[in-house]
Amino acid sequence: MSRETRRITVPATLEHLATLTVTVTDLLREHGIPEKNVFEVDLAVDEACTNVIRYAYGAGQGEVTVECTVTPDEVEVCISDHGHRFDPLAVETPDLTGGVEDRPIGGLGVHLIRSLMDRVTYEYREGKNILCMAKVRERGANAGESDHL
Repeated sequence: MSRETRRITVPATLEHLATLTVTVTDLLREHGIPEKNVFEVDLAVDEACTNVIRYAYGAGQGEVTVECTVTPDEVEVCISDHGHRFDPLAVETPDLTGGVEDRPIGGLGVHLIRSLMDRVTYEYREGKNILCMAKVRERGANAGESDHL
């Protein structure tokens, strides 16, 4: 199997969120990525893109770019925007002890992304926020199994 990359840039609005996630999931399925991993990557991409859409541009309008690359070893998705500089990896890990009613609202998205993906990096370069997330491709007998969420 060779390397394949797909890239899409759309207005940073909730109406375009499904277009971004479908672009990624279609590519993963075409390359035989197990559904469990497709689900996990889709959830991480959805969360990261939703954060860009809601917070990157304030009241202004902007764009979000998603670039997904599948190699024999991993899936990598990089999400970039020209919005306000924001390093999601600088967000503290939330305190998950205690009851749900005692926790502050928000702050779980970055934790979810870190939990679902094998590698998450952030950089601010040439006026762009660039969040890259990678998932190692599973090998062997368990690669096609699902947790049946």
